[in-house]
Amino acid sequence: METKRANIKDVAKKANVSTATVSNVMNSSRFVKEETRVRVLQAMEELNYTPSAVAKSLKGKDTKVIGLIIPILPNDTSADFFLSLSNGVESVLNKVGYKLVISNSGENINNELEQINMFNTQFIEYIDGLIIAPTSNLGNESNEVFNRYPAVYVDRKPNSLKKVDTVYSNNYSVTYEAIEMMVKKNKKKIAFFSGPIDVSSTIERFEAYKDVLRRYQIALNEDLIFVGESSFEEGYQMAKELFSSQSVDGIIAVNNVIAMGVYKVLKEKKIQIPEEVSFIAYDDFNWMELTEPSITTIRQPSFEMGQTAAKLLLERLEDHTKEAEEICIESTIVLRNSL
Repeated sequence: METKRANIKDVAKKANVSTATVSNVMNSSRFVKEETRVRVLQAMEELNYTPSAVAKSLKGKDTKVIGLIIPILPNDTSADFFLSLSNGVESVLNKVGYKLVISNSGENINNELEQINMFNTQFIEYIDGLIIAPTSNLGNESNEVFNRYPAVYVDRKPNSLKKVDTVYSNNYSVTYEAIEMMVKKNKKKIAFFSGPIDVSSTIERFEAYKDVLRRYQIALNEDLIFVGESSFEEGYQMAKELFSSQSVDGIIAVNNVIAMGVYKVLKEKKIQIPEEVSFIAYDDFNWMELTEPSITTIRQPSFEMGQTAAKLLLERLEDHTKEAEEICIESTIVLRNSL
C-alpha cells in the first residue's frame, strides 16, 4: 500500500505552527524565531517532507508570486474587462519583481472555492497574496481561508460583515446619472436589461434604476425589467420579447454582451435612436463608437482598478496590521449620439 506523501499542512500541524510559518522557514522570506525554525525543520525531517519541485522553482529567493481569480464566462465580453484588469495588476507587480498566476472561476462558486483551496494547499509554498473578483455567493465562508495570506477584492464587494480590502467602481452613482439623463430628455418608459443581479456591481446598478424612477415619480413597471444570462443570444431574445408586447422610449443595458443583442433588435426593427428610443450601454468597446448613431456608454476603469488592487495588496504585504481600505475608482459616462 502506497504511503501518503506529507504536505505542508502536515508539517504545520506537527510543529504546531501555521502553514505560513512553515513557508517562511522554507523560503527564508520572513523572520522566524530560531526555536520555531528548529521545530519546523525537525517536523519536516520526521515526516520526510520536501517541497515540490514546482513550488521550489516558483518560490525561490528572487521570485514572488500573487494569485488572481477572475470570473469569465465563455460567451461574455466581460472577458475584455477582466483581461484589462489583469493587465493593470501585472503592470504594477512586474515593477517590483512579482509574478502573477491567473485562475478563472467561470462565475461558479464551487470552482472559486476549489481555486482558493488550491492556493491554500499545494500552492501555499509560493503564493504571497491573492486578488479576487468574487462570485455571487462568496462571503464569510471563504473569508475564513484568507488568514494564511492577504487578499484584496476587486470589482465586486464580498458578502462580508467586516471591512476588507476592496477596490470597486461607482456603479450606483454613474448608473443613476446616466438614467437621469434619459429622464431629463422626457423619457419615461425606460427598460432595464441586465445579467444576473447577484453581485454587488449589478445590484447597485439595479438599485440606481429603481431610485431614479422613484425620485421622478415614474411607476416601476416589472414588464420593462429583463434579467437573463450574460450572452448575446439572451439579450437578443429579451429585446424581441420587449418589443413584442411593450413600447418604450429608453433602454439601459448594464451588461455589455446583452447590450449587443439588444442593439441588434433595435437595428432590425429600424427603430430610430435616439429619436424614438434612447440607448445607453455598459463598457466602452470600439464598435460602440463606429455604429450609426454612436452609442453612449458607461466606461469602467478596469486597468486602473487592477493597478489599485495590486498596490493595495503590496501595501498589505508590507504591513499586515494596517486598517482595511475600500477604494472607489470612478466610472465615467462617454456621451455620444444615442442619448
